[in-house]
Amino acid sequence: MRRMTNGLRARAALTVAAGVAATALLAGAGTAEAAGSYISSNSGGANVRSCSNTSCTSYGYLGNGSGVGMQCWVDSQWVYPPSSNYASARWFRVSSAVGTGWVHSSLVANQTSVGHC
Repeated sequence: MRRMTNGLRARAALTVAAGVAATALLAGAGTAEAAGSYISSNSGGANVRSCSNTSCTSYGYLGNGSGVGMQCWVDSQWVYPPSSNYASARWFRVSSAVGTGWVHSSLVANQTSVGHC
């Protein structure tokens, strides 16, 4: 059996380390769960609104898996399926890629504990 030189051994170690790092990154890629709260809707996404009501202006649309930072909650307009995943009057103020606004509670997965607004 051939013996590895120090240079070859170092390259082999780097290759293995890079493979392990790439596998770890791929395992976490696209999983918003690791980052905290995220959008999870039966319809594929959620509008981030200017107030806690479906008639309020949408700042933008976040697809499923988009991360959101939960800030606080209010009880406001009741929303029922199919416009939500479940019936509730609870809305979360969130920060997101489209700005800060309101999302119905049923559309936010991996909810963190936040206080009333």
